[in-house]
Amino acid sequence: MTVKKIKTKFFLIVLLFTIFVFLADSAILFARNNNKSAKKSKISAEQQIQKRKTERIQKLYEFFPIYEEWEKSEIYPYNDFVFLNDFDKNSIFECFDKRKLLINRLNDWMGVRYRLPGRSRQGVDCSNFTSIIAREVLGMQIPAGSATQATLFPRVEKEDLQFGDFVFFTGRDRKSKRIGHVGIYIGNGLFAHSSTSRGVIYSHLSEGYYTERFRFGGRILRTDLALISKNFRLISWNWA
Repeated sequence: MTVKKIKTKFFLIVLLFTIFVFLADSAILFARNNNKSAKKSKISAEQQIQKRKTERIQKLYEFFPIYEEWEKSEIYPYNDFVFLNDFDKNSIFECFDKRKLLINRLNDWMGVRYRLPGRSRQGVDCSNFTSIIAREVLGMQIPAGSATQATLFPRVEKEDLQFGDFVFFTGRDRKSKRIGHVGIYIGNGLFAHSSTSRGVIYSHLSEGYYTERFRFGGRILRTDLALISKNFRLISWNWA
C-alpha cells in the first residue's frame, strides 16, 4: 500500500470518527433540550390548572361563602354547616365527614381540562370525573358512561336535590331524552362537572344550557355502598 493510500484511508477514518462524535453530541444535546421542554411543559400545564382552579373555586365561594371561611379555619366549624343537616338519612352524604371530603376532592380537580375519553389530571370527561370522585370519596367502583350511571341510583326530582346527588342532562340536542352529561350537585343550584368547553368547573342549574337539558338527579344511598362493597369483596375473594 502506498503512502498516499495510507494517508487517504487515515483521513477517511478521522473524518468518519469526527462525524460520529458530532452526531452523538447532537443527539445528547437534543435529548437534553427535549427533557427540559417536557419538564417546562409539565410545570406550565400544572400551573395553568392551579390558576384555573383558583378562579373556579370562587364560584363555590360565591354561592357558599361558608366554604371559604372553612378553608381558612384551622378548626372545621361543624356547627356552621347546619344548613346541610336536613338530609335524607339514607343518603351516603348524611355523614358530615364525607361531605367535607367531597368538597375537597371536587376543588382539587377544578381546572383540569376536558378530554374524551380521559381519566387523569391530563384530561377527564364528565362520567369519568364522577366515577373518579365516587372512588376517591366513597371507595365505590362505578362504571363510566353518563347513560349507564343514570340507571344506578334512585331518581330524584329537581326540587328534591341534595348535596352529593348526581345530576343528569341530555346531550347537545335538548329535545332528546337520552342522557349525555352528568355532574355532582352541591346545593343552591350549584353542581360540579367536566364541561366539554371548559373542563372541570362549577356551574349553576339556572344557566340556560343546563336548565333546558336537566333530566333528573340520582342519589347514592348507604345500601348502595354496602352492596357494592360486598360484591367487590366477593370478586376480590374469587380472584385470590
